Amino acid sequence: MDKDQMVLQECVEALFHFYWIHRDKQADLYFQILSRKAELTDMMRDYFGYRLILRTEFIKLEKIPVSSKPFMGINNFSTVHHYMFFCCFLTYLEDKGEDQQFTLQNACDAIRMYYPEDAIHFAWEERSHRRAFADVLQHCVMLRLVYVVDRDIDGFRDDINHDVLFQTTPYFRHFAPLYFLDLSKIQSWSQLEEHITKEITNNTTPKQRVLRRFFLESAIYDDELSEDEVILLEDRQELERLNEIICESFEYWHLERYHRTTMLIHSEVRYGDYYPKDEQISNTAVQYATFIWDMVNEQKVALDHNGRITCTEYEALKWFQAIKELHSHGWTKSFTERPVTTIWREVMEYMSDFHMAEVQMDKQIVFYSATGRATGYYA
Repeated sequence: MDKDQMVLQECVEALFHFYWIHRDKQADLYFQILSRKAELTDMMRDYFGYRLILRTEFIKLEKIPVSSKPFMGINNFSTVHHYMFFCCFLTYLEDKGEDQQFTLQNACDAIRMYYPEDAIHFAWEERSHRRAFADVLQHCVMLRLVYVVDRDIDGFRDDINHDVLFQTTPYFRHFAPLYFLDLSKIQSWSQLEEHITKEITNNTTPKQRVLRRFFLESAIYDDELSEDEVILLEDRQELERLNEIICESFEYWHLERYHRTTMLIHSEVRYGDYYPKDEQISNTAVQYATFIWDMVNEQKVALDHNGRITCTEYEALKWFQAIKELHSHGWTKSFTERPVTTIWREVMEYMSDFHMAEVQMDKQIVFYSATGRATGYYA
């Protein structure tokens, strides 16, 4: 691959990795993308059905997933109130102009007005609720949707009357993706998902939707796809064409398909999080996956028709206890000193982020077929 093609690959990887490409902080990357805007615009439109937004201050690839996954959430948000306040705050900003100032107390009043009546109750008198909104404001500052003109946000956590002066930026109008639907007619979350899914399906081809999944998801399972998408992946020639598209544009990348699972494999670490990686939680996940895969080979546990294992939380914990007894001599002190249930939950959350496992509402545990794709033994 020649130098210019390598630069183009880096531009695409950066657009998928970063929410914004900032001109002031990422000038080299910004101008590399700008100089290739025609080629990148065509690639994003043809391959993914995505829109490339170019502004004086930033560049953004409007990445709309085919379906939402838990790992796509905001890491700094841990409660429903975080997301409710965030949505209400974005609604409040809609009425603002660029570089317009407002106060925190103005925003608090607006949140009361926009907050849905049937949602979980909140009161600014509750410190936990003020803390959640402070987290939201800090996240908005980090995203550059607004910036602080005077005083600090943290004071609001302890004082309901604490005020802060904010100012909007050119970024806030381009944060949320553009959907062509009448939100006033939406009565439930399922209706919203249905409208968004319909809009995506009507405006993209099966090939574009599959490519979106490859670039945004760790593993793709056939039972999560539409019939058209499954047909595309089951057709050997179509799958080879998809692989050629990726291999021609991206060095060290290729598709792997086995049973009813397809993954985009990278043989060299570039942007983003990779599995496995050389740190304790990843090593433990590999040991856990290896133990489970060995049990499959020994016919101690059975796979279903999708290549998955479903078990109880008790069974999953018992297996984890077994690898702790086998391998904890090589674990870090922070891992060995904590309760096994605590470590197990962290490892399960880590594997869930890579769509390898899931703790379901009824405390059933599902290990997806991708779990067995990275196994091995450490010295």
